[in-house]
Amino acid sequence: MNEQYSAMRSNVSMLGKLLGDTIKEALGEHILDRVETIRKLSKSSRAGNEAHRQELLSTLQNLSNDELLPVARAFSQFLNLTNVAEQYHSISPNGEAASNPEALAQLFSRLKDKKLS
Repeated sequence: MNEQYSAMRSNVSMLGKLLGDTIKEALGEHILDRVETIRKLSKSSRAGNEAHRQELLSTLQNLSNDELLPVARAFSQFLNLTNVAEQYHSISPNGEAASNPEALAQLFSRLKDKKLS
């Protein structure tokens, strides 16, 4: 069972990397840097780092109007992709596809080849 969750985490990680690549290409390195900074500070804050919590609050309060929407959309899309990975994991027969992280990558490759998004 732990192996299946490992596969799901691997899929979430792969989808997050693809999203990061897309953000960088479509919106630029600056927005990707903002998203990554917020993500890392959030993770550290959740683990109890009070200094990073304060830095996170400051970072969020200081986002420019031009940064607010793309950053919010990036996190929204990441949650969406996480849900896709969880659904894929939960419906895979006997966990076979869930334990094969390449299966999801192959699916996205086929969709990309067909120019579907």
